[in-house]
Amino acid sequence: SQQPLELTRKILRDKQNKNSGQPTPVFPSWVYERPALIGDFLIGTSLSTDTTVPIGTLPLASQESMIVEDLLYVLIGVDGRYITAQSLIGRQNRAFSVDPNLDLSIKELVTRILPVAASYSAVTRFIEEKSSFEYGQVNHALAAAMRTLVKEYMILITQLEHLQRQGLLSLQKLWFYIQPTMRTLEILASLATSVDKGECMGGSTLSLLHDKTFNYTGDSQAQELCLYLTKAASVPYFEILEKWIYRGIINDPYSEFMVEEHELQKEKIQEDYNDKYWDQRYTVVQQQIPSFLQKMADKILSTGKYLNVVRECGRDVTCPVAKEVIYTLKERAYVEQIEKAYNYASKVLLDFLMEEKELVAHLSRSIKHYFLMDQGDFFVHFMDLTEEELKKPVDDIITTRLEALLELALRMSTANTDPFKDDLKIDLMPHDLITQLLRVLAIETKQEKAIISADPTEITLSGLEAFSFDYIVKWPLSLIINR
Repeated sequence: SQQPLELTRKILRDKQNKNSGQPTPVFPSWVYERPALIGDFLIGTSLSTDTTVPIGTLPLASQESMIVEDLLYVLIGVDGRYITAQSLIGRQNRAFSVDPNLDLSIKELVTRILPVAASYSAVTRFIEEKSSFEYGQVNHALAAAMRTLVKEYMILITQLEHLQRQGLLSLQKLWFYIQPTMRTLEILASLATSVDKGECMGGSTLSLLHDKTFNYTGDSQAQELCLYLTKAASVPYFEILEKWIYRGIINDPYSEFMVEEHELQKEKIQEDYNDKYWDQRYTVVQQQIPSFLQKMADKILSTGKYLNVVRECGRDVTCPVAKEVIYTLKERAYVEQIEKAYNYASKVLLDFLMEEKELVAHLSRSIKHYFLMDQGDFFVHFMDLTEEELKKPVDDIITTRLEALLELALRMSTANTDPFKDDLKIDLMPHDLITQLLRVLAIETKQEKAIISADPTEITLSGLEAFSFDYIVKWPLSLIINR
């Protein structure tokens, strides 16, 4: 089963390196090559060196004391003399072989205790595997929380061993003392198996833990255990979430957050202003949304995006109502915090566009003047000055001369008071107005390709037919004013 694990780790590493652009750290090879470090059974190293005396021939009391000693070994992942672990095939649960000569009454109790060892084996393997860097911070945190619980289990086994050394531990007593731990390890093992089966990481691990916590509603002990694990596992995820909704930054080295960042060149927006950057720069990854944040996913995406626009303009923003997000079964707690962050981000971006970037002035002073002919004197001046030049065929027109005449027309008309008049430019199109209108009408129809690929050189256009105004829109206004 070692090969598939190496392969899985490599696939995860490649994906993370591609997304984050920085190499994922790797454990040295000896971590994987020394199985004795794991704390799980090493097959073929049992203690059965001196089993010359078959256990079935011994008196009951001796059989019991030998089996108790064996069980204390098996419960911490080491083979005993008469109880040995079998090899694993794939991800199945650990099975054990018990000496067939053992007294039946003792054997019955032993088979009841062995599921604890099987659960311990599954949990230990899970902790070891998920502690590798590739599995992400949520799984690291879950494995660390499980390790804390396994440590308490080890303390219990140590105490039982102390009793056994004093001759005070019978098989019945062992069965009694192990009861509370049995349930805990069973839940941990079932969680480990579910995470493994679903190949969960990040948000999907949290969804699984959250759903399990809810499923144990009638069982307070089990629910408390799941709640403890989910709280611990959610800490790194919520740290990424807080950075995103309070500051507009994504710091997600293992690709486990619900918002994914794509590298796009912001410079391209200066030539081709549309909302592609806005739509494609950040996207939601459906399987990484924890089930308890599903309803708020769109708001979380928008909150960080709004702050990000302001950050891209060189302004540092931090939400003043920022509070630590802590996992709880009450959904309202998250909703309120995310709503507050969303309202702040919306206000910051709106104020930034309206006041600092003067959006309304661009729309009402410039675009309204030049594209909706709000004040006619500019056009009269412009057409008078450029008439001779525009009558020529397109190829004969000197563009710099047109630009100079445009500047003159702007200075002579009421447009002179417009602070953004220098953003107006002249563009000579390769087709006339009728073709342009036909192209607009043909969008998303069968004729679209035919009209777009029509060769414009068949007709010689005059300057008047090809002429159009262009307007320079800078980031972040290009998010609103598109081509």
